[in-house]
Amino acid sequence: MKLLILGATGNMGQRLLAQGLARGHAVTAFVRNRAKLQQQLGTAVPPGLTVFEGDVNDATALRAAMTGQDVVINCAGYVADGAAFIELVDRVVTQAEAALGPGGRLWLFGGAAALDVPGTHIMGVDLPGVPAIYKAHQTNYRRVAASRLDWSLMCPGPMVPSTTGQARSDLRISKDVWPFPRPGYTRWLPRIATSLAFKNHAPELIVSYDDVAAVLLDHLPAGGRFSRARVGVALPEGQRGEKVYEQSGKTVKIG
Repeated sequence: MKLLILGATGNMGQRLLAQGLARGHAVTAFVRNRAKLQQQLGTAVPPGLTVFEGDVNDATALRAAMTGQDVVINCAGYVADGAAFIELVDRVVTQAEAALGPGGRLWLFGGAAALDVPGTHIMGVDLPGVPAIYKAHQTNYRRVAASRLDWSLMCPGPMVPSTTGQARSDLRISKDVWPFPRPGYTRWLPRIATSLAFKNHAPELIVSYDDVAAVLLDHLPAGGRFSRARVGVALPEGQRGEKVYEQSGKTVKIG
Protein backbone atom coordinates (compact mmCIF):
# COMPACT_ATOMS: atom_id res chain seq x y z
CA MET A 1 0.00 0.00 0.00
CA LYS A 2 0.97 3.65 -0.34
CA LEU A 3 1.47 5.14 3.12
CA LEU A 4 2.03 8.74 4.15
CA ILE A 5 3.62 9.20 7.58
CA LEU A 6 3.35 12.66 9.12
CA GLY A 7 6.06 13.25 11.71
CA ALA A 8 8.27 10.52 10.30
CA THR A 9 11.39 11.53 12.26
CA GLY A 10 9.77 11.17 15.68
CA ASN A 11 9.93 8.14 17.97
CA MET A 12 6.81 6.55 16.50
CA GLY A 13 7.31 7.80 12.96
CA GLN A 14 10.77 6.23 12.71
CA ARG A 15 9.42 2.82 13.72
CA LEU A 16 6.49 3.00 11.34
CA LEU A 17 8.77 4.05 8.52
CA ALA A 18 11.20 1.16 9.09
CA GLN A 19 8.51 -1.47 9.62
CA GLY A 20 6.41 -0.19 6.72
CA LEU A 21 9.33 -0.47 4.32
CA ALA A 22 10.22 -3.91 5.68
CA ARG A 23 6.68 -5.05 4.88
CA GLY A 24 7.00 -3.85 1.31
CA HIS A 25 4.83 -0.74 1.48
CA ALA A 26 5.58 2.39 -0.53
CA VAL A 27 6.19 4.95 2.21
CA THR A 28 6.20 8.73 1.91
CA ALA A 29 7.81 10.47 4.87
CA PHE A 30 6.43 13.96 5.50
CA VAL A 31 9.16 15.83 7.38
CA ARG A 32 10.05 19.41 8.20
CA ASN A 33 13.76 18.76 7.81
CA ARG A 34 14.97 16.34 5.14
CA ALA A 35 18.53 16.49 6.52
CA LYS A 36 17.35 15.22 9.91
CA LEU A 37 15.68 12.22 8.28
CA GLN A 38 18.76 11.56 6.18
CA GLN A 39 20.90 11.62 9.34
CA GLN A 40 18.59 9.15 11.05
CA LEU A 41 18.64 6.81 8.07
CA GLY A 42 22.45 6.98 7.95
CA THR A 43 22.40 5.84 4.32
CA ALA A 44 20.92 6.85 1.00
CA VAL A 45 17.14 6.98 0.83
CA PRO A 46 16.12 3.30 0.74
CA PRO A 47 14.01 1.83 -2.07
CA GLY A 48 10.31 2.35 -1.50
CA LEU A 49 10.77 5.61 0.44
CA THR A 50 9.80 9.04 -0.85
CA VAL A 51 10.58 12.16 1.17
CA PHE A 52 8.14 15.08 1.19
CA GLU A 53 9.58 18.15 2.89
CA GLY A 54 6.89 20.37 4.38
CA ASP A 55 5.31 21.84 7.49
CA VAL A 56 2.29 20.23 9.16
CA ASN A 57 0.98 23.75 9.76
CA ASP A 58 0.73 24.22 5.98
CA ALA A 59 -2.67 22.91 4.88
CA THR A 60 -1.76 23.12 1.20
CA ALA A 61 1.37 21.00 1.70
CA LEU A 62 -0.58 18.44 3.71
CA ARG A 63 -3.21 18.04 1.03
CA ALA A 64 -0.59 17.73 -1.69
CA ALA A 65 1.25 15.02 0.24
CA MET A 66 -1.97 13.13 1.02
CA THR A 67 -3.27 13.06 -2.55
CA GLY A 68 -2.97 9.59 -4.06
CA GLN A 69 -2.11 7.83 -0.79
CA ASP A 70 -3.91 4.71 0.43
CA VAL A 71 -3.37 5.47 4.10
CA VAL A 72 -2.34 8.57 6.05
CA ILE A 73 -0.79 8.09 9.50
CA ASN A 74 -0.36 11.13 11.71
CA CYS A 75 2.46 10.87 14.27
CA ALA A 76 2.99 14.64 14.46
CA GLY A 77 2.12 16.75 17.48
CA TYR A 78 2.17 16.33 21.26
CA VAL A 79 -0.72 16.38 23.70
CA ALA A 80 1.30 18.72 25.92
CA ASP A 81 0.94 21.36 23.19
CA GLY A 82 -2.74 21.70 24.16
CA ALA A 83 -4.68 23.91 21.77
CA ALA A 84 -1.92 23.71 19.14
CA PHE A 85 -2.22 19.90 19.13
CA ILE A 86 -5.98 20.11 18.69
CA GLU A 87 -5.54 22.57 15.82
CA LEU A 88 -2.97 20.29 14.18
CA VAL A 89 -5.23 17.25 14.31
CA ASP A 90 -8.18 19.26 13.01
CA ARG A 91 -6.01 20.42 10.11
CA VAL A 92 -4.90 16.86 9.35
CA VAL A 93 -8.48 15.54 9.43
CA THR A 94 -9.76 18.40 7.28
CA GLN A 95 -7.08 17.89 4.64
CA ALA A 96 -7.55 14.11 4.70
CA GLU A 97 -11.25 14.62 4.04
CA ALA A 98 -10.38 16.79 1.05
CA ALA A 99 -7.53 14.65 -0.33
CA LEU A 100 -8.80 11.12 0.39
CA GLY A 101 -12.57 11.66 0.25
CA PRO A 102 -15.27 9.72 2.13
CA GLY A 103 -13.93 6.38 3.31
CA GLY A 104 -10.32 7.54 3.09
CA ARG A 105 -8.08 5.74 5.57
CA LEU A 106 -6.59 7.81 8.39
CA TRP A 107 -4.73 6.69 11.51
CA LEU A 108 -4.30 9.12 14.40
CA PHE A 109 -2.69 8.81 17.82
CA GLY A 110 -4.41 9.51 21.10
CA GLY A 111 -3.73 8.06 24.53
CA ALA A 112 -5.09 5.41 26.87
CA ALA A 113 -7.23 8.04 28.63
CA ALA A 114 -9.25 8.33 25.38
CA LEU A 115 -10.55 4.78 25.86
CA ASP A 116 -13.84 4.01 27.60
CA VAL A 117 -14.19 2.21 30.91
CA PRO A 118 -15.43 -1.30 29.96
CA GLY A 119 -19.18 -1.67 30.33
CA THR A 120 -19.76 2.09 30.37
CA HIS A 121 -19.72 5.12 28.13
CA ILE A 122 -17.30 6.89 30.47
CA MET A 123 -14.06 7.96 28.81
CA GLY A 124 -10.92 7.77 30.92
CA VAL A 125 -10.31 11.52 30.67
CA ASP A 126 -13.61 12.10 32.48
CA LEU A 127 -12.48 10.22 35.60
CA PRO A 128 -11.36 12.24 38.63
CA GLY A 129 -7.63 12.71 38.96
CA VAL A 130 -6.86 12.30 35.26
CA PRO A 131 -4.85 15.38 34.17
CA ALA A 132 -6.90 17.86 32.15
CA ILE A 133 -4.15 17.95 29.52
CA TYR A 134 -5.47 14.66 28.13
CA LYS A 135 -8.81 16.26 27.27
CA ALA A 136 -7.15 17.12 23.96
CA HIS A 137 -7.40 13.44 22.99
CA GLN A 138 -11.14 13.54 23.65
CA THR A 139 -11.53 16.63 21.47
CA ASN A 140 -9.52 15.03 18.66
CA TYR A 141 -11.55 11.84 18.91
CA ARG A 142 -14.79 13.75 18.56
CA ARG A 143 -13.42 15.65 15.57
CA VAL A 144 -12.40 12.59 13.59
CA ALA A 145 -15.52 10.65 14.63
CA ALA A 146 -17.62 13.41 13.05
CA SER A 147 -15.83 12.92 9.72
CA ARG A 148 -16.71 10.44 6.95
CA LEU A 149 -13.20 9.02 6.92
CA ASP A 150 -12.37 5.41 7.69
CA TRP A 151 -10.33 6.37 10.75
CA SER A 152 -8.66 4.59 13.65
CA LEU A 153 -7.32 6.20 16.81
CA MET A 154 -4.37 4.38 18.38
CA CYS A 155 -4.57 4.87 22.16
CA PRO A 156 -1.43 3.49 23.85
CA GLY A 157 -0.22 4.23 27.34
CA PRO A 158 3.35 5.40 28.00
CA MET A 159 5.71 4.10 25.34
CA VAL A 160 9.37 3.12 25.62
CA PRO A 161 12.05 1.90 23.19
CA SER A 162 12.07 -1.85 22.65
CA THR A 163 14.91 -3.60 24.47
CA THR A 164 15.34 -5.91 21.47
CA GLY A 165 14.37 -3.57 18.67
CA GLN A 166 11.64 -6.05 17.77
CA ALA A 167 7.88 -5.97 18.22
CA ARG A 168 6.19 -8.61 20.33
CA SER A 169 3.11 -10.51 19.16
CA ASP A 170 1.40 -11.31 22.47
CA LEU A 171 -0.13 -7.95 23.38
CA ARG A 172 -3.71 -7.57 24.52
CA ILE A 173 -5.55 -5.43 21.98
CA SER A 174 -8.95 -3.86 22.59
CA LYS A 175 -11.54 -1.90 20.65
CA ASP A 176 -12.81 1.35 22.18
CA VAL A 177 -12.31 0.24 25.81
CA TRP A 178 -9.45 -0.46 28.23
CA PRO A 179 -7.39 -3.49 27.17
CA PHE A 180 -7.90 -5.02 30.63
CA PRO A 181 -11.07 -5.86 32.59
CA ARG A 182 -12.73 -3.33 34.82
CA PRO A 183 -12.42 -4.50 38.46
CA GLY A 184 -15.81 -5.70 39.67
CA TYR A 185 -15.75 -3.64 42.85
CA THR A 186 -15.73 -0.38 40.88
CA ARG A 187 -19.30 -1.02 39.70
CA TRP A 188 -20.70 -0.09 43.12
CA LEU A 189 -18.23 2.59 44.17
CA PRO A 190 -17.75 6.24 43.14
CA ARG A 191 -15.80 7.11 40.02
CA ILE A 192 -12.70 7.77 42.11
CA ALA A 193 -12.41 3.99 42.64
CA THR A 194 -12.46 3.46 38.87
CA SER A 195 -9.82 6.15 38.46
CA LEU A 196 -7.59 4.44 41.04
CA ALA A 197 -8.10 1.10 39.28
CA PHE A 198 -6.96 2.67 36.02
CA LYS A 199 -3.88 4.06 37.74
CA ASN A 200 -3.06 0.65 39.23
CA HIS A 201 -3.20 -0.92 35.77
CA ALA A 202 -1.05 1.81 34.18
CA PRO A 203 2.18 -0.28 34.20
CA GLU A 204 0.42 -2.89 32.02
CA LEU A 205 -0.03 -0.18 29.39
CA ILE A 206 3.70 0.49 29.03
CA VAL A 207 4.55 -0.98 25.64
CA SER A 208 7.24 -0.19 23.10
CA TYR A 209 7.03 2.09 20.09
CA ASP A 210 7.88 -0.97 17.99
CA ASP A 211 4.95 -2.90 19.47
CA VAL A 212 2.47 -0.15 18.70
CA ALA A 213 3.82 0.34 15.17
CA ALA A 214 3.36 -3.37 14.48
CA VAL A 215 -0.23 -3.37 15.75
CA LEU A 216 -1.06 -0.40 13.54
CA LEU A 217 0.52 -1.95 10.45
CA ASP A 218 -1.24 -5.24 11.15
CA HIS A 219 -4.56 -3.38 10.83
CA LEU A 220 -3.64 -0.93 8.10
CA PRO A 221 -6.33 -1.33 5.41
CA ALA A 222 -9.74 0.27 5.47
CA GLY A 223 -12.79 -1.69 6.61
CA GLY A 224 -10.94 -3.79 9.17
CA ARG A 225 -11.51 -4.66 12.81
CA PHE A 226 -10.67 -1.15 13.99
CA SER A 227 -12.48 0.82 11.31
CA ARG A 228 -13.84 4.01 12.95
CA ALA A 229 -12.68 2.84 16.37
CA ARG A 230 -10.15 3.46 19.11
CA VAL A 231 -7.43 0.88 19.75
CA GLY A 232 -6.05 -0.03 23.17
CA VAL A 233 -2.88 -2.06 23.76
CA ALA A 234 -1.46 -3.68 26.90
CA LEU A 235 1.15 -6.20 27.93
CA PRO A 236 0.05 -9.80 28.53
CA GLU A 237 -1.85 -10.34 31.79
CA GLY A 238 0.49 -10.33 34.77
CA GLN A 239 3.26 -8.37 33.05
CA ARG A 240 4.12 -4.77 33.94
CA GLY A 241 6.44 -2.30 32.27
CA GLU A 242 8.39 0.66 33.60
CA LYS A 243 9.01 4.17 32.34
CA VAL A 244 11.01 6.96 33.94
CA TYR A 245 10.89 10.48 32.54
CA GLU A 246 11.30 14.12 33.46
CA GLN A 247 8.23 16.34 33.77
CA SER A 248 8.24 19.93 34.98
CA GLY A 249 11.68 19.44 36.51
CA LYS A 250 10.64 16.33 38.42
CA THR A 251 11.46 12.67 37.83
CA VAL A 252 8.33 10.63 37.25
CA LYS A 253 8.30 6.83 37.39
CA ILE A 254 5.52 4.53 36.26
CA GLY A 255 5.71 0.84 37.05
